[in-house]
Amino acid sequence: MNDTTIEDMAKRFFGVVDEQSKALGKVQKALKSLTDDAILESPGKVGEACRQLEAFDPGAFGLHIDLEDFLSQTVEDQRKRAGKRKVEFGRDLKEIADREGVSCQLITTDPMEFSLPPFTVAVNLEKNLAALRYARIAVEDVPAKAEKIMAALQKNLKLLDAGWSGEDFLDALHHAYQMLLFEQRKHPGERVTLVDLLPFVALSFQSAKFRSDPISDHYRAYGRVRMAYDLAGLRRNGMLERNGVRLNLGTATGTATKNKKNVLYIEEGGGKGQYYLSIWFSPISREAHP
Repeated sequence: MNDTTIEDMAKRFFGVVDEQSKALGKVQKALKSLTDDAILESPGKVGEACRQLEAFDPGAFGLHIDLEDFLSQTVEDQRKRAGKRKVEFGRDLKEIADREGVSCQLITTDPMEFSLPPFTVAVNLEKNLAALRYARIAVEDVPAKAEKIMAALQKNLKLLDAGWSGEDFLDALHHAYQMLLFEQRKHPGERVTLVDLLPFVALSFQSAKFRSDPISDHYRAYGRVRMAYDLAGLRRNGMLERNGVRLNLGTATGTATKNKKNVLYIEEGGGKGQYYLSIWFSPISREAHP
């Protein structure tokens, strides 16, 4: 006697059909993505779609389509698009930079890197991606399109310029130094690791709203990029002395630069700069300032 119920059979059949429909759904999604020109300009997404199609057997589903020929044509299309980007990218970036009044200089060709002060942009045209960097730290990844890069530059520059004055930053830096001296039981004038000041400076950067109710929604982000930018601003403007003390930075040399977590790169312009390891404040002598 067959005890199989309608419910059991339906579940089994549903499982088979569901598995097949999911496979077809993935292929449908992959093919649809390749109808979008924006996707075709994103090699990573094209590669993902092609992998889905390579693993699919149309004959198993009664489909009469030549995916092998389609995939080979897709590879050729990607090759042509990459070639076109290599011809047009540098020209387009220079044109939009000139239009926006931003200096644009090619630093290296392999890997391709541009200086768009205060940022540098590392470009991979094979992947059609660009990495906006400051102080050798990644700020934002964007498509390797001139207009996308310029929009990211302007947005991030606006964020870096917002907040506080050079005087306020120097005061916050000195206060952070004093707190770290106390924590590490050191004396005024002794060197401390520069990046160890970061959490103390970040606290000074917070608004009155955060101070009265210190929750994440009220927190204003302040990280390594922002601190490197503010320090570069002090050096650029010659603002290293205030309230009877002078800011000093110790360069990182040799093995000290290998662990990037312990050092901070200060930009000097044009993609050039220096890694710094330590910081200290020293009193300004009266002879130097009568």
